[in-house]
Amino acid sequence: MPAMYYGDDAFATMLLTVSLSPNRAEYVRPLSTPEYRRILQRAGASSVGRLGGLLGVDISGVMQLLAVPEEEAYRIFTLLNRGVQLSYALEAFEQKGIQAFTCFDDGYPQKLKSRMEAGAPPSLFFAGNRALFDQPAIAVIGVSGIKTTPEVRASIEAIVLGARELGFPVVAGGELGVSRVAEGLIAELGGELIVAVAGGLQEHALEEPVAALLADGRAALLSVEHPESLFTIPHAIARNKIIFALSQAAFVFNTDGKRGETDALKNRLCNWIYAHTGCPANRALVSRGAVPFGALDLEGFRALSEHWKGTGAEQINLFDLL
Repeated sequence: MPAMYYGDDAFATMLLTVSLSPNRAEYVRPLSTPEYRRILQRAGASSVGRLGGLLGVDISGVMQLLAVPEEEAYRIFTLLNRGVQLSYALEAFEQKGIQAFTCFDDGYPQKLKSRMEAGAPPSLFFAGNRALFDQPAIAVIGVSGIKTTPEVRASIEAIVLGARELGFPVVAGGELGVSRVAEGLIAELGGELIVAVAGGLQEHALEEPVAALLADGRAALLSVEHPESLFTIPHAIARNKIIFALSQAAFVFNTDGKRGETDALKNRLCNWIYAHTGCPANRALVSRGAVPFGALDLEGFRALSEHWKGTGAEQINLFDLL
């Protein structure tokens, strides 16, 4: 994997937003996405004209350019002066096949920019074939650890086969259950895979069958978090938004009500959202506009795909009527 070149704006973005430790034990806390967007806007409106122009500026200059109090200027100045540590971290990750990109880089997923807008993560870590991120894709979603029934497995198989037929990658969350079933079926039946993880990107990249798919150029992994970070609920919430935004259609097999489906419907992060009728918790999602589906075979998938594989039709949801 060739080393990436980062311009000043991209490097400043990573300095401000990337955690250098997996447990967020930072001397100064990196900026959240809303905080970053505010600083980005102020830097653009200042005399330096862009975010990269803040590199090398002292605390007093940061205060004046961004019109922020001294405490906030100190935080920004400290983050921008982590260049040596960040460079070492990026080099270590590249040796493991993991790279970072920012909203200033050409490889950043355009669907995240267009669908998440100001909420798109400024920086992301990835491994594998990054060209997959900008292809139309199908997501399979489920709660970690819930055992998949034969009917659910058959439905996932139909989605994997149908996605392969369309040339669409399948997007999964890397969790035990639905996501791991999808990973195994793609390795067995063919197709391409995107895994957006909620922690543990480095570890997941080494596990089979993902490692083999990465080596074959048929997979890509993506994470907002440090590649060695552990799974947490906040990480999962951020990850779920990415899964929906990367996908043309998403099939929710089971939920705990914390998968971000309502937010995805409300903000049109995904063109079409389907909810499996075998999960009682999906009833609330259906009431908000998700399309119910039961046992799914390949013909059934093909019929559904006619709605969204290029027609431009949009799903109607409850929020359209408010």
